Amino acid sequence: MQDNSEQLYFINSLYRDCILSEILGKDASDILYWAGKRVSRRYDLSDIDDLPEFFRIAQFGQLKLISNRRKTVVFELSGQNVTDRIESSITEFTIESGIIAECIARENKTNAEAVANIDSKRKVVEIVVQYD
Repeated sequence: MQDNSEQLYFINSLYRDCILSEILGKDASDILYWAGKRVSRRYDLSDIDDLPEFFRIAQFGQLKLISNRRKTVVFELSGQNVTDRIESSITEFTIESGIIAECIARENKTNAEAVANIDSKRKVVEIVVQYD
């Protein structure tokens, strides 16, 4: 029998990588990015320090701040669920990008946009946020 963590991981993957992408079709990336921004607002994520714990609880992976320079913030997302998604050719990390972009925007009281860059060799995702 699977433990609760494995069950949640499976359900999360099922909804996100199978059902939502089927329903949303070719617009999935854009819609999921904006949904991520909405999630960030709903859970009042407005402090960069809150993101790693939120990502752990949501089972998105381990989020690590790599650099925080003037107007650019870089994170690395890793972990088994990230590896599994990359190995299965699921290269959409727009929910995560949207959540992070909105958090940075709220924290800095400005506009922010994020992009996810997948490093297939290292099995990690680099999320780069640019803000005004």
